Amino acid sequence: MRKFFTLLWLLFPVAVFYYHFNQGQIQIARENARVHVTRIRTLEQVNEPDWELIIEEYEKLTSELPSAERPLVRHQIRLAKARARLQMLDIVGTISDLTELLQESAQVHGDDAKITRAVREMLGKAHYYATYLLKTTGAAEDEWRPFAERSRQIFRYLAEHQDAAALAQYERRVESEFEKIMKKKSL
Repeated sequence: MRKFFTLLWLLFPVAVFYYHFNQGQIQIARENARVHVTRIRTLEQVNEPDWELIIEEYEKLTSELPSAERPLVRHQIRLAKARARLQMLDIVGTISDLTELLQESAQVHGDDAKITRAVREMLGKAHYYATYLLKTTGAAEDEWRPFAERSRQIFRYLAEHQDAAALAQYERRVESEFEKIMKKKSL
């Protein structure tokens, strides 16, 4: 029995070194990423956030993550980055990023996963913003109608796959958020 405990005592440092240089490094990277997310959230909550800086921070966060990180985490970061781009009114870039993210998310997580629904909702908002901006700048109906139709289709899909009153609720929420953004921009 004494030999067993002596052997265990001698092998303990080997186990610690093994963990430290394998899973320990991944845990350290995840902890650093968690701290970085907290800093980004603080940057987002100030009165007038610097969205370009926030997007750069999301890029840094993506590079800090371990290579074996789950796809869900990477999709959430890409969604947050798209949300920041939408706040900057970079609508064309946001729509293309979200369309690509929607395809990846639906393929990996399924059509009814929370992340896929969130991406779809953000894509609907982006199309709605594009419609609103084109209409208010006096664009022809041929230009803004496809964005309005796509927004309607996305919100209808979300509503039909949830409950009957959700379509109107989504549209009201999108309108109120966009009006808040436009008020901030006009000040």
